[in-house]
Amino acid sequence: MRRLFVLLSLLFSSLAGAAAARDISIATWNLGWHMDRATVTDWIEACTATYELDLATKRYRPSTQIGARFGWDINAFDIEGWDAARFPVCDVYGANKQGFGFATVRVTLAAYEQRRTQIQNFIANSVPADIIAFQEVSGKEAVLEVLPNGAADWQVCSFTTFKVQRLAIAWKRSLGSQIACATEDPLTLKDVRPPKDQPRPGLSLAIDIGGTRLQVLNVHLKSSCVSSIGGNPLAGDASACQILHDQIVPLETWIDRETAVTDKTILLGDFNRNLWHELEDSRAVRSDGSDPTTPLPAGVRVSSLFEEVIDGKPASSAFTMLKELCPLNEVGKLLCGMGETRALDTPEVDVLRFHTYLGCRNPIGLDHILLGPGLVPRGDATHTSIGRLGGSRHPNKDNPEPLLGIADHCPLIASFSF
Repeated sequence: MRRLFVLLSLLFSSLAGAAAARDISIATWNLGWHMDRATVTDWIEACTATYELDLATKRYRPSTQIGARFGWDINAFDIEGWDAARFPVCDVYGANKQGFGFATVRVTLAAYEQRRTQIQNFIANSVPADIIAFQEVSGKEAVLEVLPNGAADWQVCSFTTFKVQRLAIAWKRSLGSQIACATEDPLTLKDVRPPKDQPRPGLSLAIDIGGTRLQVLNVHLKSSCVSSIGGNPLAGDASACQILHDQIVPLETWIDRETAVTDKTILLGDFNRNLWHELEDSRAVRSDGSDPTTPLPAGVRVSSLFEEVIDGKPASSAFTMLKELCPLNEVGKLLCGMGETRALDTPEVDVLRFHTYLGCRNPIGLDHILLGPGLVPRGDATHTSIGRLGGSRHPNKDNPEPLLGIADHCPLIASFSF
């Protein structure tokens, strides 16, 4: 009788655990220099102002003289006093202009408001996520302005320091309450690189979900060192790759520290690196052949960020990278799969960029979602098409306002059992 009681207790305990488990969906999306209303108002004013080149300093300064140039037409980082911690350059949006080639779209407040509305509608209708990790936003307010229902159902973790390309994580209020929100500043390399070469910090969010801690780590690593089999060896001499290489140790240190608290951890974001290609690369992870699970010796070069950082030690940091699918037609699905094993050529990438496929300028290979061992994936991650919303267009006789693309990345969405 006692044995029957124990068996029944175990059964009811198992059923209760199963009932308590829930599926949670998560997305990562780079919004491409997205700014809040106050910031974009000042940015448009600065780009609409005119400047002339000071021949002595080789810098542009404000001027109303004949021949002065609009900010839209010059590299804003060459303007004396340009606030790079607050504003992007003025040529963020570009489009083909008949007779003039590819030209900067001169943004208006009305056009940006339309873009904001389109992002909000797209999230409401096409991003079924409980948690969204954003990259390239100006801060918390910029995200609140694009979340559905006036953000009434959401909370947001972000920061106001560093440069304009900031990170944010939004989650539904019904999911749980915030335990902690913090930046990981060592990823900026502020102690070893000059300001112009400093990449972005990381952002961590801990949420209490029914008494259990879920940790989300959002990254936006150094750009322009995309693929080990596509001409960008991580251990190579390219400046961008050297900066990304410098991020390896602080990235692994951060991950190991955070996962020591809980193995229910998600690592996701814009890695600016095709991690699948690293797994296809036959070269040794380290130039000296040493074990990636040991501390990285000084002067040793790494060929695979993924295998160096996600080395399975400690066990709580043994992330699983979710396979990435494209829910398109057969050609799109094929190209998406091929992109994980080799570098796609320009015509192949252009197919995925086309509005009938994914529609974004950076369709695959940069964004990834990795789950810690305490989380069970519910299928693969999905690249979501933004279609025609990915392109910008100049004003014309039928549309007096310019049309701005909502992002140059497509959202990557997945779900897991918690």
